[in-house]
Amino acid sequence: MKKLRFFLRIQLVLGLLISAPSLAATQLDVTGKGTVSVAPDEATITAQVSLVDRDAGKAQARASKQVDAMLSTIKSFTLKPDSLNASELSLLPEYRWDRATDQQQFIGFRVTRIVSFTIAEIDRLGAALSALANAGATLISSPVMGSSHAQDARDEALVKAVEDARKKLTLLARAAGVSLSRITQISEVAPYSPRPQPTMMRAEMALDSASSNTFVPGNLTFVAEVKAQADAE
Repeated sequence: MKKLRFFLRIQLVLGLLISAPSLAATQLDVTGKGTVSVAPDEATITAQVSLVDRDAGKAQARASKQVDAMLSTIKSFTLKPDSLNASELSLLPEYRWDRATDQQQFIGFRVTRIVSFTIAEIDRLGAALSALANAGATLISSPVMGSSHAQDARDEALVKAVEDARKKLTLLARAAGVSLSRITQISEVAPYSPRPQPTMMRAEMALDSASSNTFVPGNLTFVAEVKAQADAE
């Protein structure tokens, strides 16, 4: 009789162990997304001087003269602190193929100097492009718009993403007929954000665009995404 009771107890314990997973908390997994749009209040401009001379020293001197003129003209604009960079320089020999002699012919040395900066006066963007072209820039980039409040916008988007995740968890729990217990895990998903590549345009085109006053910058959009996990009972 004692053996029978002991056997029944073992069966009861095993039954409870087998049914334990069904008593475990339900796990919910969601993603949350937040988006914030802000108007740009600054723009990054990249301009360059590129020229060829048979004498390398003369080529550098000519390029430096034009860069000095560009640096002088942008002093009349308000720039973002520490954004001015005029240190990039390249000096390369240039050749062309002579079909008559079936040989390469030396043309000269091509010097390229690049000046980049961020203007903090978005309403004077057209004037800045025009000034650079008049100062001797041979190529000017399409401006890359930015915002001095970018970090605040990113933070706000992240908060909205968390709020969206919490809302989805609550809806899932309600639809499943369970009660949301607690959020056990939450992490930010780094969004894919390719760095914008400026499109270069000739200085003549920059002059035409600036004079027509057609710069109408659209809003900048900041997106954040999170993954959240919660227990429900």
